[in-house]
Amino acid sequence: MHTADRRSPLSYQGMKSSTRISFIAGFVVFLSLVSGVSFAAWSASSTQTATASAGAVALTTATASGVSTISALGPHTYTASNQSLTKAITVRNTGTVEATVSTIAITRSGTLGGDQIAVKFWVGTNSSCAATTPVVSTTLAGGTVSLSTLNMKLASTGSAILCTSTTFTGSLVSQAGKTTTATFAVNSSAGTNWNATDVVAEAGRSFTQSVAVNSAPKAPSAIRCETHNNQKIAIVSWTAPTGFDSPNGGYKIYFNGVLNRTTTDTSVELAEHGVNAEVTVRAVALDGSESVDSAAVAIVSTNKGNGGSVCGP
Repeated sequence: MHTADRRSPLSYQGMKSSTRISFIAGFVVFLSLVSGVSFAAWSASSTQTATASAGAVALTTATASGVSTISALGPHTYTASNQSLTKAITVRNTGTVEATVSTIAITRSGTLGGDQIAVKFWVGTNSSCAATTPVVSTTLAGGTVSLSTLNMKLASTGSAILCTSTTFTGSLVSQAGKTTTATFAVNSSAGTNWNATDVVAEAGRSFTQSVAVNSAPKAPSAIRCETHNNQKIAIVSWTAPTGFDSPNGGYKIYFNGVLNRTTTDTSVELAEHGVNAEVTVRAVALDGSESVDSAAVAIVSTNKGNGGSVCGP
């Protein structure tokens, strides 16, 4: 029994010499093969890393001639609520591997809150940026926004158009004169580890937008009165003041300083019976501010037929 215990560790004893030699040789070959596999796995990993290092992901939102495209979103002044501005942002892949536009980071400063301006992004087929789907919606207070749903892929040295619209959604009255400066940073990725951010300088990725300052319009001019319909109707007309463009709040008609009616036209028919008045007109801005009175014209009542109004002397 003691003899058997002494043989158990390697069990070489009792083997023929030729058998022991073959066993040892085989074990050496096995170790060599294992070492070769380990070396091959390390070599493959090293080669993959080298290949990744040789590739490059790089992104710019400038044209081929180097002109910034994000900065085209400003300076811009909104003169009405729900007014929009749409521009095409050129996104170019200057790297050597295909990349996907992944996110856009939005930062801003200024007195006009970012939540006052809605922003939409979509992939355009050309610089005219006709509406397409899908659309990513956010605001200038949006932080980092995912653009993955746009599936915007850029081949190596290729480009695409990221259409962008900004819309002032706030109150023209309460936000008048306020300004914001926003900066966009477009990011792209290839695979799970390669990422690139727009290389355009921050000044080229920034734009300023503001809301027009309230100012009362000028008074209507060339006010005149004409009598029509067999001396029964006085028609008062005028010329729109300079700079009084649509949209606006129309005109207010005053009889002896008291509001009589409003209209969006530049003329009004006055056929009230028993009215003698000095008629003046005020232009009204979109925010409700009024001009001073126009020159006055007189209308007088008439008892002809069932009565009416005619132009005064």
